[in-house]
Amino acid sequence: MKTIIAGGGTGGHLFPAVALGEELKRERPDTDILHVGAVNGLEATWLPQSGLKYELFPVHGIIGKGPLGRLRALREFFTAIRRARALLKRFRPDLVVSAGGYASAPMAVAAIISRVPLVLMEQNTRPGFSNRMLWRFARKICVGFADTAAFFNSARVEVTGNPVRLRFIPGTLRKTSVPLQILVLGGSSGAHRLNLGVVNAFTILEKSVIKLQVVHQTGEADVGLVTEGYRSCDGAAKVVPFIDDMARALDSADLIIARSGAMTVTEIALAGRAAIFVPYPFHRDRQQELNARVIERLGGAIIVNDDESLGENLAAALRTFAGDPSRLIEMGRKASGAAQPDAAARIARVCFEIAEMERQAA
Repeated sequence: MKTIIAGGGTGGHLFPAVALGEELKRERPDTDILHVGAVNGLEATWLPQSGLKYELFPVHGIIGKGPLGRLRALREFFTAIRRARALLKRFRPDLVVSAGGYASAPMAVAAIISRVPLVLMEQNTRPGFSNRMLWRFARKICVGFADTAAFFNSARVEVTGNPVRLRFIPGTLRKTSVPLQILVLGGSSGAHRLNLGVVNAFTILEKSVIKLQVVHQTGEADVGLVTEGYRSCDGAAKVVPFIDDMARALDSADLIIARSGAMTVTEIALAGRAAIFVPYPFHRDRQQELNARVIERLGGAIIVNDDESLGENLAAALRTFAGDPSRLIEMGRKASGAAQPDAAARIARVCFEIAEMERQAA
């Protein structure tokens, strides 16, 4: 089977696409995979080092741009569609999988125009702009959370979960550490406001920080700032720009403080860890907040708003958990209720079935 998997821009779209490609190859080694993304996305630096086959198009997102930016993005978009159609003629895939986001949209549109079977992946609870526009033309829509199905209102929706690239699934937390191990995640590129809020929380906690030990992923820009912040409040912290082995980091943690992008929420559910989610506050569609609510409703997380009281509210939450660490074990068990550990295999099965149906119809 020959498959194009389009997705990128951010890790939240790139890595599910890569995880699916790996599963397709694992199940059927003769599968020919071509990844497609954008020249300005994370994939532009990650894919060249991966050994995977790929193509990159000059394309930018439209949402949040001014009039001139939108005009430029539209011009790039239509140019990218022409390039994508040429790629379809050259590669001749059995199907195209779109992992969502602006980086995948030209390839998805080209597949629709060229009548190549299209499968959509939607990682977030509330679908992104591209998938909201294109889902009616897809053979199947594979969603990460059950809540997402209602947005599409279609029998073509499959609740598969989100495929991840964890090296292993962390074991269930049976007892907490002393001191408590806190993992702070702002996403692959960091989150400045969250970084400052966590450091402010530890400053407020003062001597209570001796009961807490932190691994803090900051993103490249904030390493120095956050390191100095912990030093000034005597906090025991390991500050890193990026965590390569996320499975081991999750496995070592008692509690995670994080943004609530779809893949972060998915990984935390798979790990069965309690979380304090701090959703990105500037999404007009409350995308991250809705992701966090999935785990909060199960009792596996609390949500702290990213506002002027972030540091104080994080400090209050950490003080509560430090005083009742057994609560974290129960929260982790509840968070695991949202886990779909076989997500990649479920989506791969959808892809194989559609390709087989297409061959039989030919």
